[in-house]
Amino acid sequence: MLDQLTLNIALTLVSATLLVLSFFSVYLRDRTRYSTWWIGLLITAAASNAVTVAITDANLDFTVPLSNASGALSAACAWGATRALHNRPTPLWGTTVGPALACAATLVELPSAGYWAGTAPTMVVMSAYFAGAALGLRRLRREHAATGGRYSTSNALTAISVLDVAVAALSGFYALRAVLYVTHGPTSEVFDTFAGVSANALALLVVLVVVTFTMSELSQVERMVELQDRATRDSLTGLYNRREFERRATARLERRRGGATIIVADLDHFKRLNDSHGHAVGDIALTAFADAMRRALGPRDIAGRLGGEEFGIVLGTGDTAAALARVDAVRHACTLHRMPDGGPLPTASYGLAVMTPGEGLDDALLRADAAMYRAKNGGRDRVEVDATATPSTLA
Repeated sequence: MLDQLTLNIALTLVSATLLVLSFFSVYLRDRTRYSTWWIGLLITAAASNAVTVAITDANLDFTVPLSNASGALSAACAWGATRALHNRPTPLWGTTVGPALACAATLVELPSAGYWAGTAPTMVVMSAYFAGAALGLRRLRREHAATGGRYSTSNALTAISVLDVAVAALSGFYALRAVLYVTHGPTSEVFDTFAGVSANALALLVVLVVVTFTMSELSQVERMVELQDRATRDSLTGLYNRREFERRATARLERRRGGATIIVADLDHFKRLNDSHGHAVGDIALTAFADAMRRALGPRDIAGRLGGEEFGIVLGTGDTAAALARVDAVRHACTLHRMPDGGPLPTASYGLAVMTPGEGLDDALLRADAAMYRAKNGGRDRVEVDATATPSTLA
């Protein structure tokens, strides 16, 4: 069996080779955010192993923290890459808090643990990042299925599935390393056999190879997702545009089990706001209202901008009280925003229609829209429930 030093040197060389291949064959051609993140993973993985090779008793104080922080950062890059596939930005704090925690834990443990300082915390951080990456890939697969495969080709779906399995397995492996380190210690035969240097090198090699050979296909997925977002989302608010809202709502209603509620919301006195403060301020109000909806609605609710200052929501419940509670959550979230002059957001009027058996989306939208206009005529800043399905009304 190869010794620890030889394995780390081999892993560093392989990482560097894959980095060069990926950089010239994929990154320079595509320059996508996804490929950028995976290039970052290869760089930080190679750096972590190179620093590990250079560790001696004389330089433990800076090489061990640097090695652990670099390893954690490589896992953070995997998480950032999957967010890129969803066309989502990755917050700076999200990629730095893990490496910072790994480095801090290493510094605390250095006097007593030496070479193994910070091992368990670093493994936990890496496991969490890889788990986040795996969840992101599975979400992408679900979206691929929900859209009838519009996001990618069958080859891309295969690449997503393979990378999902590899990243999930790596998350589990680092969780196992942390558990065995704590329960058995780094010098035990159990740790060395199932989570030692040889096992770690093999796991990383497999994932790095998978990453390299799926990078090109998944870079194209990112481009397709970006194009899909442009075609289906409102450019100002980021919510679904009317066409995509209706398509997704119809698909959801066709396969729903149980009731559903349609809500139409319209900002009050929006024309007056535009005329008196300008369209830029009106855009701020629309964006803030959309953000309030995202904060208040559940992950299975569907929200979209129907046009102008009018918004639509589909809730997966036919319970009027639950739907009204969701509207109240949106109204409360609106109070957390402020306009540029420090004042509150414009209020909104809401129309709510509980769907009846066999009813289509268009009819339910018409009922919710009529209820919304009754709320306008009733004084605005209120919720009106359509009386067709339920007689409830809330001022």
